Amino acid sequence: MQQVLALIENKKQDFAKLPLFYFMKNKSIHPGDRLSFAPIIIPLAMGFGELCNHVFREEPTTNKIQALLNQHTYEEHFHWQWLLEDIEKLELHHCSKLTDAMLFSFGEATLKSRMVCYQIYHHTFQADPIFKFVAMQVAEVTANVFFNISQPVALELQEITGQDYRYFGMRHLHEEEHHHMNTPTIVSFFQQLELSDEQRQQAITIVELTFEAYTEAMNSCMDFVYKQNPTWNTKIFAESVN
Repeated sequence: MQQVLALIENKKQDFAKLPLFYFMKNKSIHPGDRLSFAPIIIPLAMGFGELCNHVFREEPTTNKIQALLNQHTYEEHFHWQWLLEDIEKLELHHCSKLTDAMLFSFGEATLKSRMVCYQIYHHTFQADPIFKFVAMQVAEVTANVFFNISQPVALELQEITGQDYRYFGMRHLHEEEHHHMNTPTIVSFFQQLELSDEQRQQAITIVELTFEAYTEAMNSCMDFVYKQNPTWNTKIFAESVN
């Protein structure tokens, strides 16, 4: 398993260099604008909650890995509620009717966001718990990158508006950093797991394809920002990635 975990760490470093994250760090842009992509990740956030409830979780179980995953799902499954709360506070209301909201949620703009959950489902539905763990670990490290960058933006915005942004801010980051799965004993347990050659190759494939899906989702967020702000000075965006 150590080889797989090392690959996840390497992929995490590349993931952290995506244009969206440089954009979010650009303090020459209003913090609210730096979170304007939020509607795009609704399908990802809500879909991941569904995965926790209906795919990652399997009860009852006598498998230790599955039992750890089950506990983790109860720590994760409700976070999408904070996203909807933050979108209300950010006043990012792109749709005024239910039909328009459905067209947006299942439209082209959110396709890559939805594909993350489809990709994870493909690898985890009724799968060996070890493969569920690998997919969950990719989700964990991408979340770690995202929320470590969004948290300072949310705090900047809080100073302006006086509102607390639980999904993008301190609350979510705190929850992510204090999952039971991240405790030293549990980390050591997974590091010491022995995989067969076949399992290792399958795990590597899961890592590569799931990171690819998350990367495309983050890039689609950046595309959305561009399309929503066609008159913005392109130099601002250039500064975000330099």
